[in-house]
Amino acid sequence: MTAPQPRVHILPILTRAVISVAFIAAGVAVFSWLYWTRAQPPASDPSATGRLRLLVSEPFELDVGRRFRAFGQARARNAADVPARVTAPVVKLHPNYREGATVAAGEPLITLDDSDFQRQLSIAEESIKAIDAQLSILDLDRSSLARALELSEEDARLAKDDLDRVRRAAEQDAAVAREVDRARGAAIGAERAVISARDASEKLPFRRTALIADRARQEAARDIAKLSLERSTIVSPMAGVLQVADLDVGEMAAPGVRVARVVDVSEIEIPILLPAGARRFVVVGDRALLRADRAGADPIEARIARIAPEDDSATRTMTVYAEAAGSAELAPGAFLEAEVSARADHPRTVVPRRAVSGGRINTVQDGMVRGFAVVVEFAFTGTPFSVQAPRLPDTEWIVLADPLPAGTLVVLDGSRRLREGAPVTAIRQGAEPSAEFLKPAIETP
Repeated sequence: MTAPQPRVHILPILTRAVISVAFIAAGVAVFSWLYWTRAQPPASDPSATGRLRLLVSEPFELDVGRRFRAFGQARARNAADVPARVTAPVVKLHPNYREGATVAAGEPLITLDDSDFQRQLSIAEESIKAIDAQLSILDLDRSSLARALELSEEDARLAKDDLDRVRRAAEQDAAVAREVDRARGAAIGAERAVISARDASEKLPFRRTALIADRARQEAARDIAKLSLERSTIVSPMAGVLQVADLDVGEMAAPGVRVARVVDVSEIEIPILLPAGARRFVVVGDRALLRADRAGADPIEARIARIAPEDDSATRTMTVYAEAAGSAELAPGAFLEAEVSARADHPRTVVPRRAVSGGRINTVQDGMVRGFAVVVEFAFTGTPFSVQAPRLPDTEWIVLADPLPAGTLVVLDGSRRLREGAPVTAIRQGAEPSAEFLKPAIETP
């Protein structure tokens, strides 16, 4: 017995096929409609439209140096971190000790507790007075010891003379040995007194030296106490604006710990990282155009004040330092875009940036298009100030390494594809080109 054959449903298959064909036909129709109704660009075939009309301009010579674009971060040329120099608690905050306040040089910011330093000063001064009294006593002792030495020497001389007389008498059997011994003992006692007086007199200079040294030590302690008293009032070392004010009343200040930061915003310095190859072009005094990294920022003029002597081998950059006056547009800490302009050493040929495409430019010579390659030396932004510069709305310019022939007309639209040798009508930019450029073509190739 044979198995039943599956039934094929033809209608669903036909339905799907018809729907698919309908969608494909609708897509083709929409594509055809869009294609035949598209905007038609002006024909660039001279045989159909006559001569092409091209906006042209003459290149011009300009004393312009190389331009280098880089970035930097502004910082105050003069700023000071104010540390505490003694250990003491804060007892008073002065009115201008707060962030954003303007302070003058020497203006008090914080007062610390100075009672310990007052006591140290009193101890040192009293010690100096005691030493001065001892020095005065030494002056009295000096005269007394000098007189005592004289008397001791006189007594010793008399004792020696008496011993000599007794010895002569003993030799003549006029004195006994006991008398000689007594006279000799008296002479020895007198000599001992001379030695003691001389020793005391000779020690006086050394005692004076020790007292003077001790007095100098106490004077140093007194001076340190006075300095500590002065340092108990922390003042601003310069005029400026407070950026940091950290302490409150009752907190402990410690030596070397920052209690305030003062920033002078009148002079700003900007370290700028340039390519190492810029070193042979950039010199001190060159112009730098700065612009803050925010919308609507105005350009700021600055001058190169210093150049770092070494290149960074890791980044292959050099650092130059530009200086400018501080303003609302140029605050310390702002991230800036900079364009450094090296000084011009000779005139260079300048054309609009839009005229160069892929290292080539198109020119018009004898009514025909001539294209050739050019070497771009560098580019710059701005409005060139030269009597030779054409009146163009461009702000982006290209400096060519080699000059163009005299009388060359450069096609401003460098991205346009033009056939070499195609006949064209050159229309100079700035000579009311709108009416002439838009009128119907009447010339034929």
